[in-house]
Amino acid sequence: MRRRVILALAVMTTVTSACGQSTSGAEQKGGGTLHVLSPLDLEHLDPARNYVTSTIDVARLIYRTLTTNAAAPGAAGGKIVPDLATDLGTPSDGARTWTFHLKPGIQYEDGRPITSKDVKYGVERSFAPELPEGPPYARNWLKGGAGYKGPLQGGELASIETPDDATIVFHLNRPVADFGSAVSLPLFSPVPKDKEAGVAYDNRPFSSGPYKIASFEPKKRIELVRNPHWDRSTDPVRTARPDRVVIDLNLDPAVLDQRMIAAQGEDADAVQFEPVTAASVAQVQTDPRLKQRLVLGESTNTRFLALNTARKPLDDVRVRQAVAYALDKEALRTVRGGPIAGDLATTILPPSIPGHTQEDPYPQDVNRAKALLAESGHAAGIDLTLDAPATPGGKAQAEAVQAALARAGIRVKVNEISSSAFWSTVGTVSQEHDLVIDGWTPDWTGPSTFLPNILDGRAIVKQGNQNRSQYSVKEVDERFDEIAAMTDPARAATAYGELASRIMKDAPIVPFLWDKSAFLVGPNVTGAYGHVAFVGRVDLATVGLKGAA
Repeated sequence: MRRRVILALAVMTTVTSACGQSTSGAEQKGGGTLHVLSPLDLEHLDPARNYVTSTIDVARLIYRTLTTNAAAPGAAGGKIVPDLATDLGTPSDGARTWTFHLKPGIQYEDGRPITSKDVKYGVERSFAPELPEGPPYARNWLKGGAGYKGPLQGGELASIETPDDATIVFHLNRPVADFGSAVSLPLFSPVPKDKEAGVAYDNRPFSSGPYKIASFEPKKRIELVRNPHWDRSTDPVRTARPDRVVIDLNLDPAVLDQRMIAAQGEDADAVQFEPVTAASVAQVQTDPRLKQRLVLGESTNTRFLALNTARKPLDDVRVRQAVAYALDKEALRTVRGGPIAGDLATTILPPSIPGHTQEDPYPQDVNRAKALLAESGHAAGIDLTLDAPATPGGKAQAEAVQAALARAGIRVKVNEISSSAFWSTVGTVSQEHDLVIDGWTPDWTGPSTFLPNILDGRAIVKQGNQNRSQYSVKEVDERFDEIAAMTDPARAATAYGELASRIMKDAPIVPFLWDKSAFLVGPNVTGAYGHVAFVGRVDLATVGLKGAA
């Protein structure tokens, strides 16, 4: 997930020389059809429910938010810039009130103007119990949000005011210094009330961006065509060069790799949406022609194993620590592609996030893991169930976890879940098992949208739960509040780093990888780079095709 106080992002995205050269204005012509080949499904396109980085990347083509991430490689991509709004917002009342003004001339796909009332309605929808998967900020921060059930059950939220069609005012129940970054999330996009379709809105969000949905077959394909009423002069981020964007979903990763390696026919105009698989890494890295089409991107994401502290025997810290000592992080990285997939993680906060501290509290030590199990009364071992995506990559990671924990006497059964339903399932408290292959990307670059989202006990909800460890410690929750009240970003980052170290003593999660991404693009693709906000995936907002009219 995410957060931030607009701090410097200490990462660098590397773009291959060929792709770097291909971003020149001379080659970046408009037109053509861009193909996106994805082994994943789109979990939720509804902006109230969209909280997965891959789907946010796609949705950025369909709808706009008050602010958004800049379209740039490296640290610059972590910068938040105005989108629908004229600026990053004006705080008052000690950052408890935020006012935004909409740019003039922005229209939906049918030509009608976008108004502040549409943005208000879009935010109000995120309170609906029927739409539970989105980020918690509106529910947690807006006055009166605790008992509000959204417009689908009637009524408006008084803490969002729209004094005119171009002005929207948010009244918060606490100071939030970085609210201008929070409104970059999908839930802060406009939704016209007359297009409301409840859960069915997922299949056809109404466009405020450069593309609209021409057709969508869930789990198979989505085709986007131009929104004729999108005005480039109002949009500092999206270039929208292709006439069409076709995204094929749920493709076999191995077949996808081979298609991108061959790059024949329409695949010459394609980008790979997930990293090259481990089986293809050596071929891609050793073939100079393929290496010319390889794009490398870093991210602010930490991958980890979430340990459900609400279930026995994981309610015992010694058992959780045993899992942490037993996990083979190198094996997990290997099945993800080796060093090209990222750096071994030892802490919750990655080095790219302010507040990161260099430490390794749980180096792999199988004997230490066995001793902790015996100390906790489980000398004969324990049985746990691991929730993992039903994809080749998910299966490979699950098997790596199984093999590593078995050496310490921890027997793991794997529960495979469809990729299209994975996050919804593990985010439902009643359906989550003992362990989850998990990860978190901050909503914006900083620790304030990292630790509290996944480790604040008060954020645990029955559905749409992001605290998959179900970790709830009063002392930690109180410290979150104290840090949130700090006005000095540097002081707050240091405090988050110290709190992260304290949390790791309880071992609610076991970090194993700080992500990088390596993906192939077709020889006709230009302007491709890995975006830090999308876990190093291609930023679809800027990709074009060579020679298109």
